[in-house]
Amino acid sequence: MVREFLYGGGRYRATVHGKPGKEEIFIVQMLEDDEEGPEISLDRFEHPENDPNASLEIVLASMVDTLMQEQGMSSDSVPFSWVDAKVAVKVHSGVQH
Repeated sequence: MVREFLYGGGRYRATVHGKPGKEEIFIVQMLEDDEEGPEISLDRFEHPENDPNASLEIVLASMVDTLMQEQGMSSDSVPFSWVDAKVAVKVHSGVQH
């Protein structure tokens, strides 16, 4: 899954692979004009503090908090929310008309 979300006053893109609770997660901060900023990753399967019952949203927010702290960035009290997807390419049945 690749999906954007808002949290703490920033916009981020998450790439998530794997079974729920044991995903491999990559997050990149999206800057103006869709330029990529700082990033962070986590392998929930191997992370010793992983709670496999924690929701993906909670894990993503926690990762962004860590990223902000590591980068010395400040955050607003904007809660987590998914961004509605922009359809870049529509997939069809394979039959060209």
